[in-house]
Amino acid sequence: MNNTAPLSANQLMERIKNDDEKAFHLLFNRYWEVLFVLAKSILNDEAIAKDLVQEVWINFWERRKKIESTNIEAYLKQAIKFSVYKELRNSVLSNEHKEYLQEIAAETATDDHLIYSQTNNMLTNTIHELPDRCREIFQLSREENLSNQEIANQLNISKRTVETHISHALKSLRMRLTSFLFGIML
Repeated sequence: MNNTAPLSANQLMERIKNDDEKAFHLLFNRYWEVLFVLAKSILNDEAIAKDLVQEVWINFWERRKKIESTNIEAYLKQAIKFSVYKELRNSVLSNEHKEYLQEIAAETATDDHLIYSQTNNMLTNTIHELPDRCREIFQLSREENLSNQEIANQLNISKRTVETHISHALKSLRMRLTSFLFGIML
């Protein structure tokens, strides 16, 4: 490995996906303490926190080729929070732990609602930006659930024209959704 400049987490991740154990150890050394402190601060139990962090790292190594996250630190923090959540769910809870679980649930619900709302707005705006005829055909297809032939008959156009407009609309939506989701992942 290049010793002149530290590798980014994403660079290490690419190497880890290629079974580079040295890169794994570098990433482990970079984030182990962060994950441990996070787990310990919630659990107030050093031994359980260490065990959970160890499990997260084992799982990370086993799933390395499937991980698609572009923010490895956030991925690892989410993994440890999930492990802590599971541990708390399976153990007798103190009032402090119950409050923490409620906070996590509220955070997740808020995040999910926000992402849903933003995605829905993006899709609605993209549909409204389509050319008039394309938008009309797409809405008849998706909102009215008409078949391509029914749309063609209703608008007095060919079935092939309907298919072309729907294809154009789906391509526009796919491109917008891809860039939108990419933005969320960053």
